[in-house]
Amino acid sequence: MRLRTKITLLIASSIVIVLFLFNIVTYYMVVRITTRSEITLLWNAAQTLASQPNFFHKELWGEESWLRPLLVPQEMIRFIDTNSNIVVQLDSSGQLADLPVQFDTRSISKTLWTKNALIAYIQMPIMGPEETLLGALQISRKLDTLNEYLTVLITVLMFTTAGAALLSIVGGMYFARVILQPIHELGQIMESIQKNGIFKRVVLPPSRHRDELGRLTHTFNAMIGKLENSFLRQQQFLADASHELKTPLTVIESYADLLQRWGGKDAALREEAIEAIRSEAGRLRNLTHSLLVIANMEADPHRPMIDFELADLVRTTAASLQRTFRREIRFSNELQFHTMHGNPEKVKQLVIILLDNAIKYSQKPVEITLKHDPRDPYIVELQVTDRGIGIEEAEIPRLFDRFYRVDQARSRSTGGSGLGLAIARKIVQSHQGTISIASRPGQGTRVTVRLPLHAAAHALPSEQDHDG
Repeated sequence: MRLRTKITLLIASSIVIVLFLFNIVTYYMVVRITTRSEITLLWNAAQTLASQPNFFHKELWGEESWLRPLLVPQEMIRFIDTNSNIVVQLDSSGQLADLPVQFDTRSISKTLWTKNALIAYIQMPIMGPEETLLGALQISRKLDTLNEYLTVLITVLMFTTAGAALLSIVGGMYFARVILQPIHELGQIMESIQKNGIFKRVVLPPSRHRDELGRLTHTFNAMIGKLENSFLRQQQFLADASHELKTPLTVIESYADLLQRWGGKDAALREEAIEAIRSEAGRLRNLTHSLLVIANMEADPHRPMIDFELADLVRTTAASLQRTFRREIRFSNELQFHTMHGNPEKVKQLVIILLDNAIKYSQKPVEITLKHDPRDPYIVELQVTDRGIGIEEAEIPRLFDRFYRVDQARSRSTGGSGLGLAIARKIVQSHQGTISIASRPGQGTRVTVRLPLHAAAHALPSEQDHDG
């Protein structure tokens, strides 16, 4: 069953149930009010009889002449003795004589439903001189007019209920269509995206921005935007990775063919080919390692966080790279709180990436500084400064894009793959930090990383959240 049909049936059935209960209450209240009014009239008639001289003389009850003027149409007046025997009975309706005859010392008022009529009935004990019980007075009245009114009322309620049910079905179909229209559009767009692979969004009227369906549509559009961005970057990533892998493989294949043809006769050529193959194989190894690092970070965004000495980690990492590259690295520590809560392996990888870039593109000593953010002592600033060739300001926003290199030839000569800063930014964001670059051509570059000392475990943001 379609959702539209379910909503229509739910609205119609709810209205019918409410109307049914309302009709029952209405009918009950009308019957109760009118019958109470009739019983009040009967008690008034009993008081009128009680004012007659013959009322308290049992031997005079049988004279019908004093009762007949007090008898109204569709009514019966009956006197009974204490033994439940009828002393006198006048019935103007001809249908009330069958009412039970039962003496009772209590005053009684009832409404009786018979097969043919609705009857209001009272019985009042009669006390004689010296508080002796003489018998009881019974007055009953056939409520034909009320019965007709109730029949009309039932008919009206039935027709109004049927009309309301029909209108509720029509209105339910209309409102269900209005309510489900955005959902229907969402379904059509999803089917279109699935069939054609083209990302589309739902046009949201200004009047629907604040309701639940508006928020649903807004969330859907935002999700489609992220999926589209992610899909485009995935395509770009695959294209860039294919290009980066294709170049060294082409070089290796070319030199392998050259060796196969001429390598056996020319020792110099053979040496050149072997060195080129070894160099390109190293670049392939570094590139695949960087790709695996990014894939592992995205596959497992939640990293174990522990407490470690940040200053000691940075100092030992800088000393290790200084020995490896035989370059001077000046370390300065201005921290008062050295303990950081984070992933020490990833922070060490971040320091290696930043120092490696600084060493590659400058010949002068590299400086690395640890200090507190002047606005918040619980945020540490890690700065890596070189006095190298620098970067044009227009190039800086793209430095964190995967495979982006300012100078392709220069990066090839240094072995760069354009993935280092992309990995660095993911590490920083996993620690809820920020990274920025300031540079001038010919003057050098400064990379500033801000990290909270007590970073909570944090999922890596998606590509569309931080690229561009």
